[in-house]
Amino acid sequence: MKSTVLCVDDEPNILAALRRMLSLNNFKVLTADSGKTALELLASTPVDVVISDMHMPEMNGAALLAAVKEHHPDAMRILLTGNADTSSAIAAVNQGGIYRYLTKPWVDAELVATIESSLELIALKKDRSRLTALTEEQNVKLNDLVLNLEEKVKERTAELTESNQKLRDSYIASIKAFSGLLGMRDESLLAHSRNVAELSFKTARTAGLDEEQCQEIYIAGLLHDIGKLSVSDRILQAKVFELPLGDVHAYENHAALGAACLKNLDDMKGVAQIIRAHHEHFNGQGFPDKLAGDAIPIGARIVAIAEAYEELTTGEFSTRPKSSAEALSVITKAESIYFCPVMVSHFVSVINTASL
Repeated sequence: MKSTVLCVDDEPNILAALRRMLSLNNFKVLTADSGKTALELLASTPVDVVISDMHMPEMNGAALLAAVKEHHPDAMRILLTGNADTSSAIAAVNQGGIYRYLTKPWVDAELVATIESSLELIALKKDRSRLTALTEEQNVKLNDLVLNLEEKVKERTAELTESNQKLRDSYIASIKAFSGLLGMRDESLLAHSRNVAELSFKTARTAGLDEEQCQEIYIAGLLHDIGKLSVSDRILQAKVFELPLGDVHAYENHAALGAACLKNLDDMKGVAQIIRAHHEHFNGQGFPDKLAGDAIPIGARIVAIAEAYEELTTGEFSTRPKSSAEALSVITKAESIYFCPVMVSHFVSVINTASL
């Protein structure tokens, strides 16, 4: 299906040139000779991209594209302007949310490439909305499962300690099942999450945390990447250090989205806090909240190290899989920058004990 491009200019020869060139590049082209006409057309016709000249009578391009942003936010906006108007074009980009400006006379190939990249961004936004809706749907199912589980726990609170322990074990098994949602999207995510959970649990025990904290950290390890259900397949399958800047921002949002999935569940509030903070850096330069040092939940400090080790040894965060010794070397060199030095010490002890 062809994408629709609306060209707006008060000069007929410019509109004719744009129509001819864009039609040859397989776009459906609409034209308008003023901002008013363009807005009337947009009110009745779906448009993917609006290209407007800067200088037009009554309503200039910047004002038109600002109106398009307000009333038709899904349409991408491109501004054409003369070389002498660069500063005003930049201001319009910053103030009006314009995707990009190009100077006249334009280069056909550059204009087509700009339109195509704006359409890719539209597709990414739609894909993200779809995946966010999927996450919300799965969150509803998760809520139902946990509520049912809570009801079972309430019904059996008067039973013997052994029975209560069985219920607790059932709860943990259910959480593991929830992590299977990741496997529905990508099997490697499920394996990664299980490994991170095991390493995090062992580190928490080595650090002397109580059993309840250890179990909470284990659950957070299993579900730490549940927010990745909201990212596109292209981002999910790429290595983080190879992503372009725009995709990095979408990737970084997964920690906050994962926490949002669980924060309204009473038994999962601590888990949600760990998930939200597991990409915070010890020096305060991580995301999403720029937490530093002890302000980062201890569980998140542990999960961050376990995930880094897992990604280094599988090659997810490096050009090749690193050996255990190489991965530990990278992590210890980054302590106090990315990782909590105390938790790094406990983690190293866990890995060294396992290798004996």
